[in-house]
Amino acid sequence: MVSLKEIDSAHAVSFSGHRPDRLPGNGDPNEPETQILTTVLQQKIIAAINRGMTAFIHGCMAGFDIYAIEQVIALKQQYPHIKIISVAPYSAHFFTKEKCWTPEWENRAREVFHQHDFGVSLSEHYRRGIYFERNDVLIDYSSELICYWDGGKGGTKYTIDRANSKGLSVFNLF
Repeated sequence: MVSLKEIDSAHAVSFSGHRPDRLPGNGDPNEPETQILTTVLQQKIIAAINRGMTAFIHGCMAGFDIYAIEQVIALKQQYPHIKIISVAPYSAHFFTKEKCWTPEWENRAREVFHQHDFGVSLSEHYRRGIYFERNDVLIDYSSELICYWDGGKGGTKYTIDRANSKGLSVFNLF
């Protein structure tokens, strides 16, 4: 079994971004704005692969996290050496804690979980601060961050600030 400590952080990229309601097209994959974001995202991932990045880490949330890792999954046939790593904040009742987990997003997340190379939950149950702990893990085990941040408050801002303080390369697609 793989552990997080086995990740070569010098060759790993993490993703962070907003929930569906703060994304272009409100997270609807059929909206033109969402399709543009998806195309740009895929281009950034290919550029990262071309720079030698081999591991792609996501935080398992509806919205940008799932969009990003779906693009990695789509590229895996072309680049079979890349790895997908899922870092969930907690496992019990994960899909019931936030309103962003519609049945569509739950299905998309489950599909991602079936296709990742390695997954971990940081806790069995929700607890205060667990999302910040998850964001810390994303940054601690990567050298680049691809994100979608609109300038507002929240977990994505925290993650970008932490990535900047640790000297990671940050690519904001907003």
